[in-house]
Amino acid sequence: MQQKKRKLHWYQTRRVRRTTKRILKWTGYTLTLTGSAILLYLLLTFLLSRIPVNGHSQRKADVHIYLMKSGVHTDFIFPVSNDIHDWRTEFPIANTDFKDSSSLLISIGWGDKAFYMNTPTWSDLTLKTAVTTPFGLGPSAIHATYYRQLLDDRPTIGLKISSKQYKKLVKYVQQTLVYHKQKTIFIQPKIKGVVTGNDAYYQAKGRYNLFFTCNSWINAGLKVADLKACLWTAFASGIFYQYGK
Repeated sequence: MQQKKRKLHWYQTRRVRRTTKRILKWTGYTLTLTGSAILLYLLLTFLLSRIPVNGHSQRKADVHIYLMKSGVHTDFIFPVSNDIHDWRTEFPIANTDFKDSSSLLISIGWGDKAFYMNTPTWSDLTLKTAVTTPFGLGPSAIHATYYRQLLDDRPTIGLKISSKQYKKLVKYVQQTLVYHKQKTIFIQPKIKGVVTGNDAYYQAKGRYNLFFTCNSWINAGLKVADLKACLWTAFASGIFYQYGK
């Protein structure tokens, strides 16, 4: 009887060891593959962001626009209104808390709607948002912010472009927005701190993911307007590199 118990114990122990080895083996494979994928992603992002495209010089470059970097995010900054377009049509000042009609500039950025709505600050980032955002599992939004002047605490790039190029950028933004009865769809945040008073969010097309980020959207717009851009980038640093920043 004792001998049978010892054999059974030996068999169970051996089985547990074999199972543990298999788990550790596959865990090792998974971590190695994940690590390799992350390194490859970062390497491709770095290399492809250093390859320039477009950058055609234009005559009569009389429209001033800017690119502004806020942490890891990039925005277009356009004049609120000129003889080509008035952005108050798509982004009514009435949708902002301050309703400041004296603003001269507007920043326009694109990103994941859930991230925008649920993450006023980085400390508010949840595991759910962190996991779902990179994989294109949710809709996107346009963030439009009115300014009286350029912010001096953030890196900016000033560009002089032609009217033709600016019209292409206007169309690019318009085609990203979602419309209902020819009007943009305003998003009302439910969490305090999502808006700062001079900004608002609107429904947009596309899905944010690892290969098409907020910075990829800016980069794609630069390409559409025949402006200097990266072959591809996921990060703001790639765009600013192309402009010597």
